[in-house]
Amino acid sequence: MGASLLRAFSLSSALLIATAAGAFAQGVDTGISGAGLLSFQPIDDAYVGSPYLSEGIGGVGPGFGAGFNVIMPSGFVIATEYTTAFYEQEQNGRLVLGGFPLESVPVTTRLRDSLLHAMAGYATEGATRLLFLGGVSFKLDRATMDGVEAEEYETDPDSQVAYTGGVDMLHRLGERTDLLISGRYTFNPRDKRLQYLGIGPHIIRAGVGVRIRLN
Repeated sequence: MGASLLRAFSLSSALLIATAAGAFAQGVDTGISGAGLLSFQPIDDAYVGSPYLSEGIGGVGPGFGAGFNVIMPSGFVIATEYTTAFYEQEQNGRLVLGGFPLESVPVTTRLRDSLLHAMAGYATEGATRLLFLGGVSFKLDRATMDGVEAEEYETDPDSQVAYTGGVDMLHRLGERTDLLISGRYTFNPRDKRLQYLGIGPHIIRAGVGVRIRLN
């Protein structure tokens, strides 16, 4: 898993570096961004209910994101982003630690869903621009229970790839500065162990921040 993620990150980084080098040479728009996020992740309640699972984990949580993108004169965009959110929930039940007597023992489950996105798309022109983006996302962490990473079942390994699409709005504030308003939807398949904790596959993140043009 680690080797696959490293290869994917290396390939996307190499592509972005090569694109950025051409961008500086050709005078296209290269920028970095940072944003505060609100993440909405519906709970998977398929297993919620006594004695199996007291409650799932999800809802609305805070987060943040950072990104790098290149906008070509033609409007073609290539982008990479890192986003994460913060959820914490006390849970108990047979699907958390096991049957009696552990089913009544509470644990603190933490969920971050940190994702590295590699996307491409199209940007409109003007002082206010829309960027339409889509691509793949690589999972960087896993839910923990009392600080211990939730195990994977050998018969149902976790997929390391999710799928993301969304829109950015950039509004010119200065020569090199844009207001950034972003929205993302990610479909993040969950293995059976995470489903047992009530973690759903749908991730919706909205953010507000700033983009700084580098060239």
